Amino acid sequence: ATGQVIGGVAPLGHPAPIRTLVDVWLGRHEVVWAAAGHPHTVFPTSFAELLRVTGGTPVEVER
Repeated sequence: ATGQVIGGVAPLGHPAPIRTLVDVWLGRHEVVWAAAGHPHTVFPTSFAELLRVTGGTPVEVER
């Protein structure tokens, strides 16, 4: 669905919109490092920006 390799699936830039869930625990960090479409690349963002750019839904992921 993303066209990106396993281990590097970015939260945005997909060929078509997909449902995106964003763990609320990421909000505890000033900087969130997200995958950037390749297993060896990441980019810095914030929880708020991640929600904004993905149109994601904040959820609490159970452990």
